[in-house]
Amino acid sequence: MAARAEDRSELLAAFSDRAHHDGLVPCLFSVTQEAASHALTRGWHALEVAEEAVIDLPSLEFRGKAWQDVRTALNQGTKLGINHRLAPLVEQPRGIQVQVRAISSEWVEDKGMPEMGFTLGGVDEALDPQVRVGLAVDADSTVHGVTSWMPVHPSGGGEPVGWTLDVMRKLSGGFRYSMEFLISSACLAFKEEGCQLVSLSGAPLAKAGAQDSAMDRGPLDSFLDRLGTRLEPYYGFRSLHAFKAKFQPRFEPLFLVFPDEAALPRIGMALSRAYLPDAGLRDIVTLARAGH
Repeated sequence: MAARAEDRSELLAAFSDRAHHDGLVPCLFSVTQEAASHALTRGWHALEVAEEAVIDLPSLEFRGKAWQDVRTALNQGTKLGINHRLAPLVEQPRGIQVQVRAISSEWVEDKGMPEMGFTLGGVDEALDPQVRVGLAVDADSTVHGVTSWMPVHPSGGGEPVGWTLDVMRKLSGGFRYSMEFLISSACLAFKEEGCQLVSLSGAPLAKAGAQDSAMDRGPLDSFLDRLGTRLEPYYGFRSLHAFKAKFQPRFEPLFLVFPDEAALPRIGMALSRAYLPDAGLRDIVTLARAGH
């Protein structure tokens, strides 16, 4: 393990050298505590920007008042004859695949913003045979919701020890508790398979806990907070963070790491472009100055 951690630290150094060689600013967004620690030992800076919601499966039980919404979703799904399918999307009938694409397209259109292809993935990536898709399907073969799950492999390789949630989409006007139904059903299935954890991923620019005092805070922190506020009506990061909390996860911090504070304006610009690709320079400058 120590050698592998050292290898990952050296990989960070190689990435930094390559970026500098190409005249770019090296920067990692939404990385783990381990990656942030490697960066700090090299004199970089780290800023908490999100939290990853992790569910430990061996001890998972939907008991108690805190799990009421989840139990309601499972019970309502059963009453309505909705079944949970968990398999690679490529193995599903073409009619199911067409519905999944239609649900995703409708979601993107309703948001009025592009799907974030720079994160884990989307529907196209869900067609990878290594990705498993959860489907809420009724007796008429109507898809009410879809989730996709990417494998979490142990450090030494081998069979997945868990699964990470990526795509979350539901049919407009469909089963109200589709997401609760799909996530809880997947957790039960993965637990039955002997998996150790499920990650509900991180909600970027949304965090509930206090930041580690060893990590930097400052103008970029304030800028990212304003960016998160600006994006909430479109991407709903903060409401997504609140939704994930109903599954009683433990929250692991995710960080933005960067080598030089002088690069903060460029980093802020790059993040703005990533989330607001159609925003003009004036819009971004206005966002950066807000609150000053």
